[in-house]
Amino acid sequence: MPWIPIKSADKLLSSQILKLPEGKVLRVESFKGDRWFEVKRNGEEFEFSEHGYRNAVFKVKKEEVKETVKRIIEVEFPRSHQLRVSLSS
Repeated sequence: MPWIPIKSADKLLSSQILKLPEGKVLRVESFKGDRWFEVKRNGEEFEFSEHGYRNAVFKVKKEEVKETVKRIIEVEFPRSHQLRVSLSS
């Protein structure tokens, strides 16, 4: 899943994050690659690392993943049409 449209990004990313195996990192980048966020699973919590307009690291519970993804997309990628998604260990 290298490129996804921004209009459906929150739903697609939320489902991928909830299925994320422990130890893997999901990275979402802008087209230029200058703004991104990463998600890592730690048991029942998810650690978000945000880099771009805001630089922050925070943990959220399973129930808050969809709202968090939607908020980050609105802040970090306001004018983007597509996002690059990659999975690494």
